[in-house]
Amino acid sequence: SVCFSPLGDQLASGSCDKTIKVWDAHTWKAVRTLTGHTNWVRSVCFSPSGDQLASGSCDKTIKVWDAHTGEVVRTLTGHTNWVRSVCFSPS
Repeated sequence: SVCFSPLGDQLASGSCDKTIKVWDAHTWKAVRTLTGHTNWVRSVCFSPSGDQLASGSCDKTIKVWDAHTGEVVRTLTGHTNWVRSVCFSPS
């Protein structure tokens, strides 16, 4: 999964290597690697403000990240199977 930030200056990608990479959309260089999932990252999505990034994984969790620091803000658990898609509300 890939997702551009609201300003279009960054791109986030989820991978089978269990990481999320955040890329500079002007230079196309990785600026940050987010680690914490224990299985494939199936979906990523920036919040409308661009301050947070959500990820869904085959580890059955959703993680919400600080998009600026790469730190996990919250981990949501409770699914009994893969999380295939994540999305933020527009408001």
